[in-house]
Amino acid sequence: MNKKELYILMQLNGGTFPTGGFSQSWGLETYVSEGTVSNSETFAEFLETYLDAAVGKCEGPVLLEAYRMTEVEDFNGLKELEALSNASKVTKESRQAGIRMGKAFLRLMQPIINCDKLDGIAALFRGGEVSYPVIYGAVCCILNMDSEEALRAYVYSAANTLVQSGIKLIPLGNTEAQQILFNSADLMESAVELSMKTAVEDITNFCPGMDIASIKHEILPVRLYMS
Repeated sequence: MNKKELYILMQLNGGTFPTGGFSQSWGLETYVSEGTVSNSETFAEFLETYLDAAVGKCEGPVLLEAYRMTEVEDFNGLKELEALSNASKVTKESRQAGIRMGKAFLRLMQPIINCDKLDGIAALFRGGEVSYPVIYGAVCCILNMDSEEALRAYVYSAANTLVQSGIKLIPLGNTEAQQILFNSADLMESAVELSMKTAVEDITNFCPGMDIASIKHEILPVRLYMS
């Protein structure tokens, strides 16, 4: 990976890139509301579960497959992959969150890249209704990013976004939160390795606790986050 590619990946996965990830807690808000996650130790457990179940076994493999399909211009396959990606999200909130982020990412990247291939993918998903890991993988392929490094940046961004949510919700102190992120390097790399060895036909998002938290989140009396 050259320096320009590194900077682009840092931009795409930076906290200020407006995909809307900062407005999603992926069930964390429910766990905090119920007192299940209340400190750095319980948050670290939540983070580990999320990276394993939602990213390592589901979003990561989908991202890599979207990259491969874009590389060989298998756009029909990309459409089927999108259906699979959505089907793997059990709850309405998680499906909507993934599509909302994907739509924002596509809308931002189209004028930046100004590429016929990306315009074709946008036309494939009329209205830009495409989930985030699918369009992220496709865009990284178009930009000739190394797929493994693109995945690694994606995993880091997911972890970092949850840590920022933990600061607001639990709340965690800034030093405490950064210590958790600092200590999660092996955990993040495990999610990368799991993504790389999980075939797309074997993806799973089986995590009943998080699904229940997502369902309950819709009826919380006070909500700061959209999921």
